[in-house]
Amino acid sequence: MSFTIIIWIVVFFGIFYFLAIRPQRRQKQQHAEMMSMLKKGDEVVTIGGMFGTVSAIGDDWIELEVAKRTRVRYLKRAVSSITSIDEYDEDEEDEYIDAAEEDVSEEADVEEVDVELAEDYDEVVDDADVIEEAGDETPDAPVAPEAPKA
Repeated sequence: MSFTIIIWIVVFFGIFYFLAIRPQRRQKQQHAEMMSMLKKGDEVVTIGGMFGTVSAIGDDWIELEVAKRTRVRYLKRAVSSITSIDEYDEDEEDEYIDAAEEDVSEEADVEEVDVELAEDYDEVVDDADVIEEAGDETPDAPVAPEAPKA
């Protein structure tokens, strides 16, 4: 009886470890790596949503320039993410160029559809003119109901 209780306690501790403790440690390690890569000139976002450029770095603080000649000092742990990295990746540029070339071919298809739609629109406008000519009479406005007597 007591042996099964011990097994259940171990099982619950194992579940708790894999669902709570382990992911939190991994997240803390990733944040520490990001803080070690941080350098002057990087653009960052704080946990409060403040965007700024790193102007100075201390042991446990960081100074952000949030506007021209406006600097604010934050704790390093308040930095949520780095929004710009100075490194340039040529592969990403190739993806953008390929996507832009695909867009050009799609634009040609769109122009053909636009011509077809314009022709359909002209037909609808002609039909609307015929309807207007047939019904020159304007309908009478409805009569307002009488006010209730008190």
